[in-house]
Amino acid sequence: MTSHISVFQKSRVPLYLQVAHLMRQKIERQEWPVDAQIPTLNELEREFQVSRITLRESLARLEEEGLIRRTRGRGTFVMKDLSQQRWFKLATSFEELVRTVSELKIRLIAIDEDDHPLVPHFAAGEVAGPYRRLRRVHYRDDRPYCLIEIYLAQDVFALDPRGFSGSPVIPKLAALPQVRIAAARQIMRVTVSDEDTAEHLDIGVADPIADVCRSLQDAQGRIVYYAHIQYPAQMIQVELDLFAGQHQPSPPASKKR
Repeated sequence: MTSHISVFQKSRVPLYLQVAHLMRQKIERQEWPVDAQIPTLNELEREFQVSRITLRESLARLEEEGLIRRTRGRGTFVMKDLSQQRWFKLATSFEELVRTVSELKIRLIAIDEDDHPLVPHFAAGEVAGPYRRLRRVHYRDDRPYCLIEIYLAQDVFALDPRGFSGSPVIPKLAALPQVRIAAARQIMRVTVSDEDTAEHLDIGVADPIADVCRSLQDAQGRIVYYAHIQYPAQMIQVELDLFAGQHQPSPPASKKR
């Protein structure tokens, strides 16, 4: 059996956080279901091959997150069901995107009001400035689930400054008769959070996140909307129809006997 220590040492993340992530996975996968008593320190020590000091720090982290409850003389019990935590389905079409964000709650983050140049992270269309930059946190059930920075073409922003400033941008943009969205692209990468992202999303520094860049273009190929969005990785899922727009293969013909 490969030693856990040799695997843990490959990461710069503190050891107790790595172990806490593994424990969190057990709760998510319902290996440790809600209300169940988790293994004892002796059993955890054998399973993870780390010291008791590290295990106590890991358990303390889970307790701070409200995932477990430690009771002297009785043991440690799971307090939350994480099996359905990946509730946010990342949109894979423009129509789905409009539906998904139409009812979001947002908290605005104060930024300077100057115009900003746009430097896309991928080939996303023609950059034609200036752009108005907006920054905000989106919420569901009072829980932050994404940090988003938006670049909106200044002439488009001027069509409804109040609406764009205080509401989700995508539905407002889709409803404007003066703007026709002709192309939409997005890419997603898996990375880790920095200090700023962690603070806004109430997660730990270096926790895994889904990093999404999204671009909407008008009929002239100009980028009218560009967004950089960061989600806690444990909250999202991606579903794709791998035969979308294609003919599904016919089943193999049965052999005659």
